[in-house]
Amino acid sequence: MNPDQVSAAPPRPSAARVFLGPNGLRSGWKCLLFFACALLLIYLLVPLAFRVVPPPPRHGIPLPTTLVGAEVVEAVASLLMTAIMAWLVDKRPFGWFGIPKAGAFGPNFWIGALIGFSALTIQLELMHLGGWFSFGRIVLHGSDVLKYAALWGILFLCTGFFEESLLRGYPLRVLTDGMGFWPSAVLLSVLFAAAHLSNRGEDWFGIFMVFIDGMVMCFSLWRTGNLWFAIGNHAAWDWGQTFFFGTPDSGLPATHALLAPTFAGRPLLS
Repeated sequence: MNPDQVSAAPPRPSAARVFLGPNGLRSGWKCLLFFACALLLIYLLVPLAFRVVPPPPRHGIPLPTTLVGAEVVEAVASLLMTAIMAWLVDKRPFGWFGIPKAGAFGPNFWIGALIGFSALTIQLELMHLGGWFSFGRIVLHGSDVLKYAALWGILFLCTGFFEESLLRGYPLRVLTDGMGFWPSAVLLSVLFAAAHLSNRGEDWFGIFMVFIDGMVMCFSLWRTGNLWFAIGNHAAWDWGQTFFFGTPDSGLPATHALLAPTFAGRPLLS
């Protein structure tokens, strides 16, 4: 056989093509790099935060004063890594990844907060009417009301910034370039739900609802073009659960809450 007639074997993909695409580093690798660096920053900085505030106890219910340091660090780490990746890797402005300065704490944020708190209130009232929930009595008084309202508010605002930017900010934007918006939204919402599996007191229905919440927040990003609605909604929902109504948040019981509620009936209904 004439060697010229033998078809050449297709070229094997080079190692560079595994990592690099037409637009530079591939979306999946960007996402993994972002997660790895953000989690490493958290691992390194949280011990420093606990030199300023006491660390949470290994057993028992943590106080807001022991949680706020970690939440601030987590929010800073995620936002800082977003800025670094935007500057060094994507060559994009920070706001491209869901948290633009324009509209900061504007209507979208407050509408999201109002809807989050209102939805929780309606849910608890329906449970109350069904006989599965009682709002209980007010157990905080005087200056403690303002003190813990503000402390829980700061903590959950940081939670909103951290979880929304970590899972629906930079990663959702870059994965959308690689696999489309809604497949990326489903994947990241599954990760969001999985991250809550270690919460004490959480059950399968709660994990499923975390996934649904993740998809709703992705929809809000798709609809509004930014994460301000999601951040406000996330912060207000958690604040309402933990401080205002005193109900468990992702299975975690509340401390220093305004109300002392009680539950009754089947757990699925309450």
